[in-house]
Amino acid sequence: MREYLEQLLVVLAIGSGVAIVAKRISVPYNVALVLVGLLLVLTNVLPQTLMDPGVVLLVFLPILVFQGALSADATSLRQAARPILVLAIPGVALSLIGTATIASWEIGLPFSIALLLGAILAITDTVSVLLAFRSVRVPHRLAAIMEGESLFNDGTALVFVSVAATVVMQGFADPLEIARMLLVAIVAGALLGTAFGMIAAVVLRQAPDDLTAILASLVAVFATSLLTEQLGGSAVIAVVIAGVLIGYEMRARLEPSRVLALQGFWDIAAFVINVWLFLLVGIQLRSDLLLQEAWPIALAVVALHVGRSVAVYGCFGLLGLSGNGVPWRWQHVMVFGNVKGALSMAAVLALPQGIAYRDRLIAIVFGVTFVTLVTQALPFRAFLNWLGVAGGRSDETADQCRAVLISARRAQAELDSLLHAGLISRYEHADRWAEYQRDIIDAEHTLRKIGGDARTDVALPAVLAARKAAILDAARRGLITEGTAGRHVAAIDRQIVDVAAREHQRLMKDAQ
Repeated sequence: MREYLEQLLVVLAIGSGVAIVAKRISVPYNVALVLVGLLLVLTNVLPQTLMDPGVVLLVFLPILVFQGALSADATSLRQAARPILVLAIPGVALSLIGTATIASWEIGLPFSIALLLGAILAITDTVSVLLAFRSVRVPHRLAAIMEGESLFNDGTALVFVSVAATVVMQGFADPLEIARMLLVAIVAGALLGTAFGMIAAVVLRQAPDDLTAILASLVAVFATSLLTEQLGGSAVIAVVIAGVLIGYEMRARLEPSRVLALQGFWDIAAFVINVWLFLLVGIQLRSDLLLQEAWPIALAVVALHVGRSVAVYGCFGLLGLSGNGVPWRWQHVMVFGNVKGALSMAAVLALPQGIAYRDRLIAIVFGVTFVTLVTQALPFRAFLNWLGVAGGRSDETADQCRAVLISARRAQAELDSLLHAGLISRYEHADRWAEYQRDIIDAEHTLRKIGGDARTDVALPAVLAARKAAILDAARRGLITEGTAGRHVAAIDRQIVDVAAREHQRLMKDAQ
């Protein structure tokens, strides 16, 4: 145990150093980690150490997928639900089959093993992609589609990984049994994730402080994962749905300090797991095997891009027939943004020790991850600019003013809440409120002078949603009749639909 802890400390120390350097030179930390992992493989610096696949499956995966789901914007995901679901279910199946067909043909793997490889490579990693999105302005709906597709893609792809691994272990495939396993895993995972997410949201609202809220969220994640798996559902799908629900309720109902504490804890946990996974491959992988698999790795990269192209262009081509198409340039972004990362490596490390071709699969997945991160994640920002999807960097002064407006207005709302609760005096409220109001006036004056606009694209929908919530709350409290509330809500709903339609038309026009 002492040796294991010492080795863990060395790995985390290396990972923290790599992350610090990556931040200094403006390189995504996962790219830097995979480069260091390759260096560890080639130099054999760390001793060969086996990792129990159960640890990866039961501990690492739930943390990674929950952290991504917790930070997702549930409203944006709901608005982009059709393209997300199209890519996450039939898209994953098409990508898997396309990748597996080419891998079986070119690399010479048995088709069952090629299907397993295709399922692992169907998992996407949006860490680098979302980092690029934050540094340049891209259409909000495009970012929502890619983030949501990644979350639900992970769930369905990992279900396919589990089914493919079972087929490989058993040595035969029963189509009816496979269909049953897939249906039960997806449906049970979705239902149980919804139930656990709603329960966890209630518990978090009742938590007396930040520490108990963090502990409750930790229990919720692993209870969701373990119980769903015992009941035959997909633990990953359940954790993703629970995470989205908890994140939505967390931001809507919890105080800001509680939200920051929860997000900070899960960001740190996911970062530690990312570091450990990238360097863990370097500990387990033999350098001679990686060099032997250089050509299969190159073929696997080609295969996964062919499979992804079939999925994206095929699914969105059919979706376009129903009037819900996605612009061509956005589809190119989704194909080029098909980057592999920590989840793919976690999936291959979680394969049982006795499964056939396990060492080769680890080498190929690590190699593919390395190639995609270096050749796609690093130049992704430049690709967005070249394609004309990104709006370029925003004016720094205007961004600073918008940041002041957002924070100062939120501070005023919090002061109003504290005054209403009797936690501060009217004098202190007025003094601080006026201070923030001066910041707001200065920021708005600067924005008008430079030609900027203090409004954001989400302002009107947010205001309409707040009006609707106020009307429904007044009806529940008996302040107005249900009939009056219904008429007002219907009118507001029409405005929300009109705003969404105008925004969709604008995005489509900008992307063409």
